[in-house]
Amino acid sequence: MADQDVARSLHDDRTQIMPISGTPTKASLIRDVQSQGPNRWAEFYAIYKPLLAGYFRKQGFSDGDVEDLVQDVFLKLCGKIKTYDRERTRFRSWLFTMARNTLIDFVRRGQTQRNAVDGWTRRALEQADDEETQRREFERAHHARILQYAFDKARRRSSERVWRCFEMSVIQGKTGAQTADALGIKPNAVYVNSWRVLQQVKELCRYYGEELKHEPDDDPVP
Repeated sequence: MADQDVARSLHDDRTQIMPISGTPTKASLIRDVQSQGPNRWAEFYAIYKPLLAGYFRKQGFSDGDVEDLVQDVFLKLCGKIKTYDRERTRFRSWLFTMARNTLIDFVRRGQTQRNAVDGWTRRALEQADDEETQRREFERAHHARILQYAFDKARRRSSERVWRCFEMSVIQGKTGAQTADALGIKPNAVYVNSWRVLQQVKELCRYYGEELKHEPDDDPVP
């Protein structure tokens, strides 16, 4: 199922058996990393290394260069993460700008050695439209990564039966009756279990800086 379909199904009335608060949690992974929270850097790295690697790999870099670029970004993050201001821009946009600037610096260093610029670099350096396209793609990849990470974490926190209720009724789109019949439980138990997992996923997504439904950033990063 596509990410947007999953997000849409998460808002299906079948899983909304009681009102849901619209107030986002004040806690966030980025804030915890900024305050040097215990084990937060390890989780931050686990989330963002695959995202950054995917971005650089999509630009055509070799595995060795991708590894170097990812490390360069994390070295910069170690020194600059405390300067991030969530009131000015979303973290995913701030991170994209850092990743893209790291990429351009990396290529320029190579250019001085090769005295040549490949096709992608020429576009990256000269075309603003290309930057905006990359930004949008990075936003979508960020949302997909956080959603998957939240799913995985919620699954580990849930019993097998509770997770199966959520997986079958929400992700796979089966009716409550179909799910109940397959699992040998009452339909009401399906709704309750699905709702519990849904709340976990919503809270986790917010903690990691996303909502269930992808919302593009409209304002460019200064």
